[in-house]
Order: sequence, then C-alpha cells, then structure tokens
Amino acid sequence: MWFVLIVMLFGSMALILVGWLGWQEKLPRQHWAGIRTPYAMANDEQWKLVHRYGSPYMIFGGVAVFAGSLALLPFAIAGVLPEAFTGAAVMGFSIILFVSALASWQKGVSGAKSALSR
Repeated sequence: MWFVLIVMLFGSMALILVGWLGWQEKLPRQHWAGIRTPYAMANDEQWKLVHRYGSPYMIFGGVAVFAGSLALLPFAIAGVLPEAFTGAAVMGFSIILFVSALASWQKGVSGAKSALSR
C-alpha cells in the first residue's frame, strides 16, 4: 500500500503548486488546472480574484496531506503499518483534499463576487 501514499504525495504537491501559482496570479486562465467554474472562466480579472481568495484553502489542504503522507511513507515502505490503517489514512487524506478543493471553490467565488461588488 505504500505506492498509494506516493500517489497522495504527488497529488498534494500538484494541489500546492496550483494553489501557489493561483495565489501569486501566475496561473493563466485555461481548462486544465485551477478553479474552473463558469464564473471564474468568464474573464481574466474574475479568474485572478477567484484564485486569490480560494488558493489558501488549496495550499492548506495540500500541505496537510503532504505532511501526513510523508510521515507515514517510511513506515509503510518498511511494512510495519497494517494495511487497514494505511487504507484509513489514505481515505482521510482523500477527504481532506476533497474538502479543501470544495472550500477553495466556494470561498474563491464568494470572495471574488464580494470584491467586485465593492
């Protein structure tokens, strides 16, 4: 089961990278990565604002999963972690990634709408 933790490491690194680029306004508007809602895709200004407000949630979730996966990986490789525990940890990490993606979407869109309405 250690390979699943490696997949979690790479997934969390991707989330951190996309979040960081979005927060720094260096993530171009495109259809592959980022918060791709119809509202965010409408124009460049909305894209940047959505990512400015939503990216911290992506980064936080990515760092949490990266740290957890990295902490468990040596034990999983050594074979001292029960498979049930590793499976439960991976399920928890998946939930963290999913919730952080949902939070970044919701907070990003609502933050951008309130910023543009001022």
